[in-house]
Amino acid sequence: MHPICEAIRQRRRLLFEYDGLPRVVEPYCHGTNTRGSELLRAVQVAGSSSSGAFGFGKLWTVSKMTLVRGSDEVFAPSDPHYNPDDSTITLIHCRI
Repeated sequence: MHPICEAIRQRRRLLFEYDGLPRVVEPYCHGTNTRGSELLRAVQVAGSSSSGAFGFGKLWTVSKMTLVRGSDEVFAPSDPHYNPDDSTITLIHCRI
């Protein structure tokens, strides 16, 4: 199973590097868009951010994610803005 889907299924935080910065996210949805790009919708809760933004659902391009691994930390999905029928991710591989 894909490590992203495994983290979603187990409700575990996901760790990775993105643009050279460490990220810790709570993953909600993984799939592809109409152009075939693999995406992750997740809430960043720790690590670094070039925008300084935390606490809301962001889209991540999976091909730009490195050192992807699941954390031992579990989370309770609580993003009030999460839409399980995400219109940006047209082919959903896994979701909360």
